Amino acid sequence: MSLPQCRPPVTTGLSQPTYRAHKKPMIDVILPESRFAFAQALLEMHRDRKRIFVDRLGWSLPSRQSWLEIDEFDSDYAVYLLARDFDTGRHQASVRLLPSTQPHVLGSLFAQLCADSAPVADDCWEISRLVAIPARGNGTALVRVHRLLAVALVEFALTNRIRTYSLVAEADRVPALVSVGWDVRPLGLPSLYGDVRLQALQIDIDESTLPAMRRRLGIHQAVLRFPASQLQAA
Repeated sequence: MSLPQCRPPVTTGLSQPTYRAHKKPMIDVILPESRFAFAQALLEMHRDRKRIFVDRLGWSLPSRQSWLEIDEFDSDYAVYLLARDFDTGRHQASVRLLPSTQPHVLGSLFAQLCADSAPVADDCWEISRLVAIPARGNGTALVRVHRLLAVALVEFALTNRIRTYSLVAEADRVPALVSVGWDVRPLGLPSLYGDVRLQALQIDIDESTLPAMRRRLGIHQAVLRFPASQLQAA
């Protein structure tokens, strides 16, 4: 499957996705054409992003006066990986993915963090807006959902021949990224933005990444959930 430059991967024109039943933690892949079916979960995601990034962390974002955090990169090219609480169905954690061939955070806002230019390629996508709010604020649940998202990101990459993720992160978060099994490389030196040192990073992925991460994290089953009819068409 080759990645087109102007559309997200594995799209099928599906309007009403139906899902296989699972009794294990799963991460839903939300493509542009399936957003309507996930309207409630996406609304909760944007609300949780506002609570975390603006209200708690104090980020200066265009949505400061809104009850939702939405920016120009929540575009028709964005794909979301989203975890929901098994009992309530409420948004629990999510991450946004954008093709580097389209406008994205690093290339559009933080290109100066890169020693060279920000990476752009069909097999390079950007990770941004990772947020997790486990039920009851349980610390163990927070670690668990972060690990699930890490595995989901690798599964998504391998499914769609993505070899590199780029991201902007706080420099002191690099050890946490390495600890889950990512092959992390800096794209430049950390720079101070307000009170925070930010760094542009690159994560390289190959066929050995997933089995190594599964062993490291103890997650041995697939965690991504695609629409059933999409799986049949793939």
